[in-house]
Amino acid sequence: METSIASSPSIGKEEVFNPTYESNVHFDWGFEGCAMEMEVDKEEGAMDNVVSEPRSQQQEGDTSTFGSYVGHATNPTPTPTLYDYTEHFTTDKVFSSEKELVEWTRCTGKRYGFVIIIKASEKFIKNRKPRMRFSCERSGKYRKFVKKSLGEEVAVKKRATRSTGTKKIECPFLLKGVKGNDGWTVSVHNGTHNHPPAVYLEGHSYPGRLSADQTAMLVDLSVSMVKPKQILSQLKGNDPSNVTTIKHVYNARHKYRVIEKAGRTQMQHLMAQLQHFSYVNWDRSDKDRNVTDLFWAPPCAGEMLRAFPRVLMMDCTYKTNRYRFPLLQIVGVTCTELTFNVAFAFIECEKEENYTWVLEKLKGMMDADTLPVVIVTDRELALMNAIRSVFPHATNLLCRFHISKNVLAKCRKMFDDKTWEEFSCSWGLVVLSASVTQYEERLRALKRDFQMFPTALDYVEKNWLIPYKERFVGAWTDKVMHFGNLISNRAESAHAALKHQLEHSQCNFDNIWEKMHRLIQLQETEVKASLEKNLTSVPHEFRSPLFEMLRGVVSKNGMTHVLAASRQVEWIVESNHACECALRYTHGLPCAHEIAPYKTKNIPLPLELIHDHWKRLSLVQIHTLEFEIYKDFHILMYEVDVIFQIL
Repeated sequence: METSIASSPSIGKEEVFNPTYESNVHFDWGFEGCAMEMEVDKEEGAMDNVVSEPRSQQQEGDTSTFGSYVGHATNPTPTPTLYDYTEHFTTDKVFSSEKELVEWTRCTGKRYGFVIIIKASEKFIKNRKPRMRFSCERSGKYRKFVKKSLGEEVAVKKRATRSTGTKKIECPFLLKGVKGNDGWTVSVHNGTHNHPPAVYLEGHSYPGRLSADQTAMLVDLSVSMVKPKQILSQLKGNDPSNVTTIKHVYNARHKYRVIEKAGRTQMQHLMAQLQHFSYVNWDRSDKDRNVTDLFWAPPCAGEMLRAFPRVLMMDCTYKTNRYRFPLLQIVGVTCTELTFNVAFAFIECEKEENYTWVLEKLKGMMDADTLPVVIVTDRELALMNAIRSVFPHATNLLCRFHISKNVLAKCRKMFDDKTWEEFSCSWGLVVLSASVTQYEERLRALKRDFQMFPTALDYVEKNWLIPYKERFVGAWTDKVMHFGNLISNRAESAHAALKHQLEHSQCNFDNIWEKMHRLIQLQETEVKASLEKNLTSVPHEFRSPLFEMLRGVVSKNGMTHVLAASRQVEWIVESNHACECALRYTHGLPCAHEIAPYKTKNIPLPLELIHDHWKRLSLVQIHTLEFEIYKDFHILMYEVDVIFQIL
């Protein structure tokens, strides 16, 4: 039955809602947010004591605000509706453990839209049975946190930037659990709530807490660099009833990091991690003990440097940390033409003294007979001077790509579209000149064809050709064994991979190291997999007798260069063209005129024609005598195979 608010006999008394009856309840909050309008599906024996009044049936002349409780002429006090759930929590079941009791209580509350928490636990009181009390999360009364100063209570000032609130509304719900001889039993001390059940439990912090198994999974995924939103998706996929929110995930990740640091500062934690994972590391500090330069190298960098020391690429990148320190990244290249990270250095500024300190630490990692022969950089004068000082015997090549970008930026505005294409083509021919004579001829042609643009000619000649032509023009670089590395694209690619892993530019040093460490682990696995694949797998294009001695000893990438040179043999023989031997000088591989006699006689190329760089299919150094024995055995097996074919 429907009862008018003004004539209801229950005004001033607590109104009880029994959830035994099925109902369709719609809440319509009034202006004061205290009362509710309910539309109830009438059934036999349904709730006669629930207050409800549609707006259309409000008594004429009633001046009270609709949605507020009425009963006093002045200062009306809202009377909450009580929701009775006594029979839903009444059970004769005996629980074998405390964990089973807690789980049943929480699941039952969750089923009906309430969050049940442990209010008190008494388990170690002498001469008294263990017991627990369960209440609603909205039980109790809000109390301000206070601090005592000179015996007086002073209210703590809240932060102006933080908005806080409370869920406490003195809900009377209470359960009691007692441990007997057979196990735990639970009884209902007060089964009523003074608030309706929750519509969505996702808005409640307690049900969204992660279990121990979920926390362990979150830690594993976080260590593997999985993003929080993906972790949350995984939790929801494993348990469709899970009500965890993204805030729970962030809080759990933060708690794990706090525990992991164990009270250490950022730098203390970083140094502990570097030492734990056997990183090579050095740092410098100023007089105030502030770190100014920081160098570290992964443990795998040592063995990779010993295997592939000849070519290194160095370049600085920015926006990787909140302290705005430039990051100098040093990378190398393997015989399978994969890039590996050698070292990282955060430097206070890009001065020669800082670069010199970093390169000296890098040199300290290397053996005297495995120092770099070629170092590729852009035109960073301080870094170039430091390289000249620390590695005086290394050839410092300049990145052709960065030079082209500088020429484009300075000269493009001087030409129209058609003329610029012609100038750019002529400039490219000058850079790619194969000999000094060809370089001089093409440079004269460039000056003759574009004499109307003296500013552009003056720029490329005075800023690049005169001081640095030996560092990037083919006539000189083709005499240097750089294994095809004439630009610093590998360092740029390493920058991109690192920044993709970091995700933002406000990382701390310890966070940067953690993400770098995962990246280096994946990189090491990729390099080792490529080396092993070259040992065990032979592409079909290398099945010819010419590669008989090279298979399983020389990398596929090295044999690909040899195959390309072997295809030029017929052209060189027929045209009587002189071989420029560029492949021999730049890659340490046989050029066309060296391959010609072996291909003509259909006999295999000897291993002596291949540079050791292409034969490093293992990061473990092989002793020279052992390698010679292995090589002789390989030759012997080939000769035996030939004899058997003849027989």
